[in-house]
Amino acid sequence: MDRKRGRFVTSLSDGAPAAPAYAHRRRDLIAAGASVLTAMALGLPLGGCQQNPALGRSQLILVSEEELEQMSNMAERDIRRRTGVLRDPARQRRLEQLADRLGSVEDAPRPRRGFRPELLDDRSVNAFVLPNGYSGYYDGLWRFTRGDDSELGLVMGHEMGHLAGRHAQERVSQQLALSIGAVVVGTAAGAAVGRRYSPAIGAALGLGVALGGAAFSRSHEYEADRLGLLYAARAGYDPEAGQRFWDRMEAQEGRSGGPSFLSTHPSYGDRRERLARLVREDPEIVAALRAKGRG
Repeated sequence: MDRKRGRFVTSLSDGAPAAPAYAHRRRDLIAAGASVLTAMALGLPLGGCQQNPALGRSQLILVSEEELEQMSNMAERDIRRRTGVLRDPARQRRLEQLADRLGSVEDAPRPRRGFRPELLDDRSVNAFVLPNGYSGYYDGLWRFTRGDDSELGLVMGHEMGHLAGRHAQERVSQQLALSIGAVVVGTAAGAAVGRRYSPAIGAALGLGVALGGAAFSRSHEYEADRLGLLYAARAGYDPEAGQRFWDRMEAQEGRSGGPSFLSTHPSYGDRRERLARLVREDPEIVAALRAKGRG
């Protein structure tokens, strides 16, 4: 990721020539075989591709909910130890009220242990979610939004969107399939059987930004943006909050060289345009806004 411009960089060089068709097919076959071998080696269920109704597409899922929750619990303990919980009952209660309101709307994700937001003692403008429902909101993010319910609601809706999109499960499964014998597979296997937790697992589960590494992919962010806006609209929050949020983010980047929150995500301008287009054109979001008298 080029932090200067927030540009997403893939594992392949941007200027590399396109590989011939047979190379793509060979890579696909190797990946497919690796996914099966990895699952067998780690004792994972061979779930393969599963349809996700929230996204309207299929996903490669090679890890069980139980294994993801075990990994998430270790990641939760790690990030709470690294960052520290901010003891502010009033603001923590506000986060929980936002979660209750967003979590009650139609199609919102409902993790087994609930969606559990927590205020963390860090001045970074940051937020994240884990597959077990634990979601961290940094003190810096609260200050950046000035505690605005609609802006915080949009961010929280976005994190819920990652849960509904099963993005962490998909990311871990992809890494398992494509990295057999590599470090990520080894750490994933270690986590699955209760061995020592590694930050590589936290990054794969969605803690990339919090740990100073890569965040979710650009396509995952677009999907979470749409779902987050849908949940926020159904909860009655101001759809223009996203415009205000990204306007200030862009202004802050000009002053400080770039905020940490979503630094590997799509550009601010692209994000603003997509959110505005969703408010105008997405049938579900338009219907939700009209139902709340905001259309």
